[in-house]
Amino acid sequence: MTLPIPTNLIRARTLYYDLRLEEAYPLFKESFDELGIEECCAHVDFFSMFIRTLYELGKDQDLKNYRSKLALIPERKRTPELDYQVGLSYLTQDSGDLDRAREVFEKIPTKTEDVNLLARSKMGLATCLDILRSDWKLCDSIISSIELKGLDPYLVDLVAVWKAKISRDSGKIEEAERALGSFLATVKAHFHWHAYLSGQVILGGVYLRQERFDRLLSIIKEVRAYCDKYPLRTIKRQIDHLADQIKGKAATVPLIWEKRRTSSVLKYEGKSLQLTGDKPWQKLLLSLIREKVLPKQEIMKRLYQRNYRSKKDDKVIYGQLHILKKHLVKLGLSQKLVTKESFGYRWVPEVSEVEGDSQ
Repeated sequence: MTLPIPTNLIRARTLYYDLRLEEAYPLFKESFDELGIEECCAHVDFFSMFIRTLYELGKDQDLKNYRSKLALIPERKRTPELDYQVGLSYLTQDSGDLDRAREVFEKIPTKTEDVNLLARSKMGLATCLDILRSDWKLCDSIISSIELKGLDPYLVDLVAVWKAKISRDSGKIEEAERALGSFLATVKAHFHWHAYLSGQVILGGVYLRQERFDRLLSIIKEVRAYCDKYPLRTIKRQIDHLADQIKGKAATVPLIWEKRRTSSVLKYEGKSLQLTGDKPWQKLLLSLIREKVLPKQEIMKRLYQRNYRSKKDDKVIYGQLHILKKHLVKLGLSQKLVTKESFGYRWVPEVSEVEGDSQ
């Protein structure tokens, strides 16, 4: 029998997707404190969100408390769903915890045929082995065994991120870049933030290996903006690690974007470019500065208020990019500040945003 979902869990899920983790936390906690073991097992998706919330908020004591509560349950009452909750609560950076999680996750495939639970447990197992052994081949065999048919779309996104990571770790750098480019162009950051930001971090690792430091800096800035706005401890730790690896290796372009009431100015080493946004190439440049990454579909909507029509519109976009790059060169900048990706275009440099006068 399917158990009803408590109202607080539904509200907490909405807040979780909106990255309002501090508001979601008390609702999750109240619900799981009150629910019995059978009910907790029935709401494994919500429990996964709760554990992720605890990790990001740094609620380590809560994690320990839930481990203690789960440890009291006798073996004969342990369901695969309950085992997953136990394993999830041990996914820390501590090697002892990870070994415990690994042991739990390894048992679950022998106890259930639920495709979603199997996918979750296999990704949990791959996480343990990735940290403990750095064995991409073993991780690949685990992730490749996940059945995608009938899988929750949320989990499909996470599998896609895992596959891109494995491509990167195995040395298939260009393949990883293409996969992540396509993925990041379609996944919604405001909805599936965990997959989106994880994908950005992995793409940053791709750029680090390629020594494309300007692109990496662009990703670091975007992800840090999320971490400054929202409490994302694990994501922040990963992006800080990337930033530490390029200290002294990359120099940002001293670009200033001065915003005014009816226009804006892009300034570089004493030269300036007036932008009113009334021409397609200017709309494109302003959109790239604001968004950093633009799929081709979004470019056509912003410039011409219509949908992208495959190769016919590639020439249209290229024409506006050609004009845009000519103006960047006149400003003393490189054409390479706008780069082509498999899904669209990326604005590479850092830009300092300032408020101008009221002109």
